[in-house]
Amino acid sequence: MEIRQLTTFQKVAELESFSKAGHELGYSQSTVTVQIKALETELGTLLFDRFGKNVKITPDGKLLLKYVENIMNEINSLKGTLGNESARTHTLHIGTLDSLCMFTLTEILTLLREYHPEYHIKITRGSPSELTEMMEKNEVDIIYILDALYYNVHWKRVIEKKEPCIFVCGPQNPILKKDDIKLRELVKEPFYLTEADDNYQFALTQYLAFHNLSIEPVLEVGSTEVISKMIHETGGCSFLPYFAIKEHLESNYLSQIHVKNFHIDMFHQVIYMENKWVTTEMLEFIRIAKATLL
Repeated sequence: MEIRQLTTFQKVAELESFSKAGHELGYSQSTVTVQIKALETELGTLLFDRFGKNVKITPDGKLLLKYVENIMNEINSLKGTLGNESARTHTLHIGTLDSLCMFTLTEILTLLREYHPEYHIKITRGSPSELTEMMEKNEVDIIYILDALYYNVHWKRVIEKKEPCIFVCGPQNPILKKDDIKLRELVKEPFYLTEADDNYQFALTQYLAFHNLSIEPVLEVGSTEVISKMIHETGGCSFLPYFAIKEHLESNYLSQIHVKNFHIDMFHQVIYMENKWVTTEMLEFIRIAKATLL
């Protein structure tokens, strides 16, 4: 049963003529006949009595007409709702990392709320692997992560920005007086790190293992602010993404430790599923994120 068949049925019932109904709808009389026949076959009943050119609706046809009128009213109401921005619920579900929530995402969301106060935004936090799994299950609309680059033919990556991860310490740390700081020497310093399963800490661990080195942190904690305070006040070093400590570096609260021939980069990435319907809310988030990050 198709909407066009119901529309044709309604018009034939109104005009009591196959030819007149066809003329108004832009169909030939034979097309109208085929559509009505298809309805009668599907419903297993006769909808119209035909007496030459005269057409009269049957009792079953009258019963169907009541239902069709309700159906068409609902369809017209639905069309009006779908085309009406004010009738929509503007929701956006973003998956992201704790560290991004504290820094760059806050700036993006502030602008998004300023431009679109009607938006209802939900944030779910997790690891990159947890977030990509949620995205693939359509449990979030879009994800914003900081991680190494991974490729998947089913993902649509709309933002990709390199973010250096660096060694830092307090500005009074004696290690800064050395002209040529070697990685082998640096790892012997007391380190304050985020949890071992953090993506950039994992990347550091892998890099060190490749060079037969390792770090035994004196403290592991999820907060970059706690780490910054600890290394500023008590000495020691850390390894963090630049964006998380940019203000501390600019104010000389922390200092970067430059290690020759060493670099590890992560990437800011905004991703959604290739086959996902892209809403206006997603497009606005992407637009503002690009303006903020790129």
